[in-house]
Amino acid sequence: MNFCVIIECGWIIKGVKDVGASSDTTVILHDACVVRSWHNGKGIGGIAKSENKNEYILDKIGDVEIQKSKVLFAIPCEW
Repeated sequence: MNFCVIIECGWIIKGVKDVGASSDTTVILHDACVVRSWHNGKGIGGIAKSENKNEYILDKIGDVEIQKSKVLFAIPCEW
């Protein structure tokens, strides 16, 4: 499933969560992107809807491993 993960220090990363590879201490996201910016007035929550996806600028970073202790919250995404 696709998620947008908000991490400490203002990082926002969107990717496909790998439930099998994630552990008690880490979250693995495949095909991840850093959410660089948006100017649609919908905030970061708007990224969850597929009709808004072209309103966000994403920078591809590939697969990432995120420490769960650094995750503030995650938003399930349709796309």
